[in-house]
Amino acid sequence: MNKRVVLITGAAGGIGQALARRFAADGAQVALSDRDGSELQKLADTLDGATIHVADLRVREQVASLVPSVLEAHGGLDVVIANAGWTTHGRFDQLTLDEIDGVLEIDLRSVLHLVHHVLPHLRSSGHIVLTASMAGATAFPFQSTYSAAKHGLVGFGDALRIELSGSVGVTTLLPGTIATPFLENAASHDASSERLAELMQRYGTSPDRVAAATVRAVRRNRGRVRVGWDSHLVGMVQWLCPPLLPAVLRFAQRRKLLGGK
Repeated sequence: MNKRVVLITGAAGGIGQALARRFAADGAQVALSDRDGSELQKLADTLDGATIHVADLRVREQVASLVPSVLEAHGGLDVVIANAGWTTHGRFDQLTLDEIDGVLEIDLRSVLHLVHHVLPHLRSSGHIVLTASMAGATAFPFQSTYSAAKHGLVGFGDALRIELSGSVGVTTLLPGTIATPFLENAASHDASSERLAELMQRYGTSPDRVAAATVRAVRRNRGRVRVGWDSHLVGMVQWLCPPLLPAVLRFAQRRKLLGGK
């Protein structure tokens, strides 16, 4: 990664911060993007040569201006990591339309637009990384909109990898439960989701493991990459006995273990 320019969205916290530190430690020049400029600046101050690019990915004009901003600062672009994400937690009919649109805008639409803007400018051996989720390969109750967006992102990544084969690498990450405040920052909550958020922090996989797996995936041009014990377990169960996981989730839903009212 020496001297390669890496753009990371959602870099102000969680997985994004871990990605920034890992790629910078590997010699990359990191361009950090998020809508939280103060946290970006704190992170950039700890990384040599890092630049910040404040952007709200819900605003299409700001997505369009992100790539020119990075090119002006670094003179080129080698790796793009579409990592920004948002979620809601609750039964679908209890979500507002603004909450639904917000998840789809950030988790899916903005990624497609960003990649469309990026592709003409990626240098030789460029790479695109899409941070999806294990929810992009299976369906989770009370995460319907998030699952829809991440399923779309996984399909997009698979198709893009075939289209760009031989010119640009494409990796789709399928992290499981990661020890970040992601669920705490969800647009909607209930008592069960708050307990789940606590469990995520306590038992989730370290964000640094996701970052390390991402660096390896870029180096080896891997396609789909699962990270975390639960993501691997879900994948194995789906392969060995497809009906089992939905049955377990239905049981958990009836026992009110997954949230919802």
